[in-house]
Amino acid sequence: MAETLISPLFPLVRDDLGLVEAQQATLLATVAACIAIFNVVGGALATRVPDRHLVRIAAAILSVGLVVTGASVSFPMMLAGQALVGVAFGLFYPSGLASIARLYEAARGRAIANYGLAYSIGLAIAAVAADVGEASWRWVFFASAIAAAGLVVWAPRWTEAGPDTEQHALFHQLRVYAQRREYRISGLVTITGLAMHFVVIGFAPVLYVDRGVSLTLVSLLLAAGRLGSIPGKVLSGMLYDRYGGMWVARALLLAVLALGIPMLLIPGAGGLVLFVPFVAVSASVFPIANTLLVAALPPRSAWGIGTFRSVMLGASALLSGAVSLLLHYVSVPAVMLGALVVPALAALVVHRVMRTAAAEADRSAVGEVLDGSGDVRAQEVSSKRRVAFGDGVADG
Repeated sequence: MAETLISPLFPLVRDDLGLVEAQQATLLATVAACIAIFNVVGGALATRVPDRHLVRIAAAILSVGLVVTGASVSFPMMLAGQALVGVAFGLFYPSGLASIARLYEAARGRAIANYGLAYSIGLAIAAVAADVGEASWRWVFFASAIAAAGLVVWAPRWTEAGPDTEQHALFHQLRVYAQRREYRISGLVTITGLAMHFVVIGFAPVLYVDRGVSLTLVSLLLAAGRLGSIPGKVLSGMLYDRYGGMWVARALLLAVLALGIPMLLIPGAGGLVLFVPFVAVSASVFPIANTLLVAALPPRSAWGIGTFRSVMLGASALLSGAVSLLLHYVSVPAVMLGALVVPALAALVVHRVMRTAAAEADRSAVGEVLDGSGDVRAQEVSSKRRVAFGDGVADG
């Protein structure tokens, strides 16, 4: 909630402090930059500091940042407060995600889906902050700071990861992670989600307003899509636990294509009926990417998560810059349609990886379960194929 809280309150903050548009953009860029930098810092600290301690430290910094933001009387003061908010989220994310994945290893997909569900609820709360802030936008930040401070006082105990059995330099660990199949697939799926949110969903209001649809209707449908992502995330998490990450990733990527292509090609406002399920499916991509990420990492994995997250934030910034340049030469619908090349290529890669993994599992199973008469126990072969689609195949 706090990560995006400033956006819906911009009109109130702008009038109160006299901010210009460039200063508002600077606030958003500062939050994103601090998250990216401190994802790496938080991941590195997690190799020596227990995850629970890092989460409480992040909550303390978040509380201070929200108080400073709410008490701001000038742009520099608000910039400092929002920078602290970015630092807090940067420190929290690697240890938070690693802890959730470690606590619920038997149902990792559902656990991370619930984590994504909490994020969706936070976005929805932030979206209505403008209505609450009509009385005083400052108290919105102060009330949020109280909630963050509560986590500093009370943080549930959980089992920490043990020390790494093999001590390697941090950058050597990254090279090892990058060789793992699921780590690379997680990157592809994440980039797909970024492309959908920053390009297709981001420019949908412009597209449909130009086609004669009211901005109010588009906004309501976008909110409905965000809420629709909640059952979508839960369902995808359950399917992950049942069928494996690769299978669910491919299904979601194909669903993005099946909804996105007609949504953009149907003339007029006709494609708008597909907008809500498209937003819901696109948002459901991220928890699966996160689950694939932690499946490729050891228990003490915050360093790998933090650097991955930082690179993905950098990729989103590059994507935004590339789209800005393209729009000087190409129409908005063409750019949105071109963005669907990303899930198409990702689905093709995932499909090929699944076929390769299945073939490897079949060869391995045949070699292991041949009995004296030359019969193959098909059930064991099938089991190995399922493992190959899920958490079992981590090494490239």
